[in-house]
Amino acid sequence: MRVEIKKIAKDLKIALPDLITRPVGRKMYERVKKQLSVIHEDEVVLLDFEGIKVVDSSFIDEFLLRLIMDSRSSNPAFFIKLQSISDAIEINCESVFSSFRRLSEDRVAVITDRIIGNNSVYLGSLSKPERDIIDYLRVNKTVRVPEIAHYIGKSEPESEELAEVLLALRLIRRQKDGGNFCYASL
Repeated sequence: MRVEIKKIAKDLKIALPDLITRPVGRKMYERVKKQLSVIHEDEVVLLDFEGIKVVDSSFIDEFLLRLIMDSRSSNPAFFIKLQSISDAIEINCESVFSSFRRLSEDRVAVITDRIIGNNSVYLGSLSKPERDIIDYLRVNKTVRVPEIAHYIGKSEPESEELAEVLLALRLIRRQKDGGNFCYASL
């Protein structure tokens, strides 16, 4: 499902190109939540920020952070991918995600549509092996645990545990491949 943030903001009569304040974030969240009522299990929700220059930390907290948490716990569970984010959006998201981790000891991360300032395709805090898995999947699209283990130099059980953490963070998918599971990029 593709969600055009600019279009929703216009429908809600929110001034553009910047999305700021908690009330704006809450309005946007409520509208997008309604749209998500028709998604299927493990569907990718593409949040398209085309035409949006800045979102502040209050907006991110009320809108994006809540959607990310919903993606993990909702029924159906879903994935989020950000598209067309500006440098300002990237910086502010990283700041909010970092603060969230310090306050809650829980990690938040989200996949992006392109390589961004951290030289990868995600926002948030990941370990080096987790980042390597994300980058490996970006290139190879679908891989099994032995391939991950070989690439990151860890045992298969360690590699599977890392992949499962990335799945729990909703950064990669797990799918059936014959009688086995494999992991796939969003």
